[in-house]
Amino acid sequence: MHRKSLQNNTLRLSLILLLFASLSTIFTGTALAETIVSISPETQSVGEDQDFILSIYIEPDAPISGAQFNLIFDESLVNVREIREGDLFKQKGTTMFSQGTIDNSQGTVKGIYGLVLRKNMVTTPGTFATVYLSSTDSSGICKLQLSNVEVSNSSGCSMPVTAIPGTVRVGDVSISPAETISSAGSYGGGGGGGGAGSPEPSENVKLKELSQCFITNGVRARYMFRGDINDIRYVEFDPKKSFGKTTAIIEMLKEKSALTSGEPEGQVYQHMNIWIGTDGISNPENIENGAVGFRVERAWIDENEIDLTSITLNHFSNGKWDVLETCQTGEDKLYLYFEARTPGFSPFAITGQSSGILKSTESTTQGSNDMQGSNDALRSEATSKATQSPEGEKEAEAGKKDYTAIIYVAVGIILFLPVLLIFKRS
Repeated sequence: MHRKSLQNNTLRLSLILLLFASLSTIFTGTALAETIVSISPETQSVGEDQDFILSIYIEPDAPISGAQFNLIFDESLVNVREIREGDLFKQKGTTMFSQGTIDNSQGTVKGIYGLVLRKNMVTTPGTFATVYLSSTDSSGICKLQLSNVEVSNSSGCSMPVTAIPGTVRVGDVSISPAETISSAGSYGGGGGGGGAGSPEPSENVKLKELSQCFITNGVRARYMFRGDINDIRYVEFDPKKSFGKTTAIIEMLKEKSALTSGEPEGQVYQHMNIWIGTDGISNPENIENGAVGFRVERAWIDENEIDLTSITLNHFSNGKWDVLETCQTGEDKLYLYFEARTPGFSPFAITGQSSGILKSTESTTQGSNDMQGSNDALRSEATSKATQSPEGEKEAEAGKKDYTAIIYVAVGIILFLPVLLIFKRS
């Protein structure tokens, strides 16, 4: 009996310890979960005296309604021109936003904040703010720091936050491994299987965003991009070989790429470059089934009266532009989203045709078809007449011959009658 009681007590104690361990795991996991506020791209390179852009990206761990931060930078290398609201809180309704106080003499922007009204809350990651900067005529490595970062819910309660800084390389300088910020997933940095490089002149690049992915044979590779003005949302492909951790670079260009010989057909929405790892990785021998996810702003479509079915991604390869198979995958209030299949990665351009041009082309084609039809009808009629003409001539000739014969017969009768009368009298 005592032994049985001891066994029961031992069982109860084990159950209590197990329950305590489970609760500890749950509460510890909850406490460790934090909203991530990061500078995107985390690393980028720009030329001297060049305008460029970065985004403040927020990944909520729980529903949020507001955020604020200060930005600290090296004023000898970069200056902030302005800060605009991103699309993070706009997806849930009316918002309020302040770009804060910009002080380029001190290298700070203080008091940047934004929130969504009417106690709405956001759970989807997005760009909280877009920062427009200019580099100076000095070269060096500029560290970008986020301070006084707070994210709150609809009740005004602060949420746990992890702030991730960024780095900008200005001019012709090298970044040592210790200075390079590297992390997995969507953040930029060096790559073991291929640190992507770009032959595009820096003065033609208005935005550069990096992403990293482990490329393993047989596992589909996918790069995600989060920049507020980066119209490329993802790049993916099936690798035929393993390359390890590899960097991809998206370059939003001011004009067409210096590597292309001309413009693609249609109205250009955006030129860009996509580079995967080192030179040669993204050729058909190493990858297949490539795809690019991109977006096009509704305002541009409406302003230029673009026909939605004409929006395509164009790929420059072998000295010419190729129109890629493109389909629409979604839409929201600000953008339409598309995916295009591509055999490789290099310069690209998003294009569309205005509905007026398409209608004019269709009208011209129809007019040409109608004219061709009329010409064919006239030609057919002429051919018919030409075919029937010899037969008509034969009939006319036959009629003429019959009429001549009658005359000859009548004349013969007239001449023969006097002779007949003479014979009768005789």
